[in-house]
Amino acid sequence: MPTATSDAGAPHVVLVGLMGSGKTTLGRVLAARLGRRFVDGDVELERSTGRTAREIAEADGVSALVSLEARVLLDALARSEPTVIAAAASVVDDARCRRALRSPGVVVVRLSARAETLADRHRSGSHRRSLGTDPVAGFAAQARARERRFRAVRPAVTIAVDDRCPEEIAGLIVGELGGGRMYGTEV
Repeated sequence: MPTATSDAGAPHVVLVGLMGSGKTTLGRVLAARLGRRFVDGDVELERSTGRTAREIAEADGVSALVSLEARVLLDALARSEPTVIAAAASVVDDARCRRALRSPGVVVVRLSARAETLADRHRSGSHRRSLGTDPVAGFAAQARARERRFRAVRPAVTIAVDDRCPEEIAGLIVGELGGGRMYGTEV
């Protein structure tokens, strides 16, 4: 069992990846393992607006949603308490967010998955915005369009999440990030 310490100088760990890559589920597991508070971008968005991402996109358009998702990430990164943050996929589209994700005190973990995996997961999430009648093609297009931007945030770790459980992924991340020592946790 991990032992948390109060290391105020430890960085934020931000999970990025396409919608359905498991950022929320993994974020909870990773935060518990690192002894940190978890910030879910979807929950923060809904708390601050009273609407889901899908409702915002349908009513106000995708660009309005992207702007709100960027604000949620920037607000979370401005907190002094080190956290694990599950960020919306769109944050890599915003130049301010890309700069913030490359800042000292921020460690980015990228979750990647096949388009088929993402489409299967997408079907179970009513809060997620629609990708039309062919979600596999939609995810493949998003992956191609965002690849350069995901690389631009310089992830410390990139993990393929297909066919892996959250506990296994969290263990891989903690191992890749130095066993948790730099995050105030010994594992």
